[in-house]
Amino acid sequence: MLLPLARSAGLYGLAMAAVVARRTAARICLYVLILILSVVGLGFLTAAAFLAIAQGLGPIYAALIVGCAYMVAALIAVLVAQSRRRRW
Repeated sequence: MLLPLARSAGLYGLAMAAVVARRTAARICLYVLILILSVVGLGFLTAAAFLAIAQGLGPIYAALIVGCAYMVAALIAVLVAQSRRRRW
């Protein structure tokens, strides 16, 4: 009497796991697409910033300014990551 109930519960669990796996895969694909589009957008913004700065200051200073801006952003990201690690 309990065997069919247990079998049904097991099949239901497998079906739910498959649904969750599909949703997770779809979400991962969406985040990968968002990441790719963000990186492309950041590339174009970097090029635009470089060209704008290069018109006023020249290409060497433009490259230095854009590079330093990325280094500051990376330093901020490292500090945020370290502060979160200390809390856990």
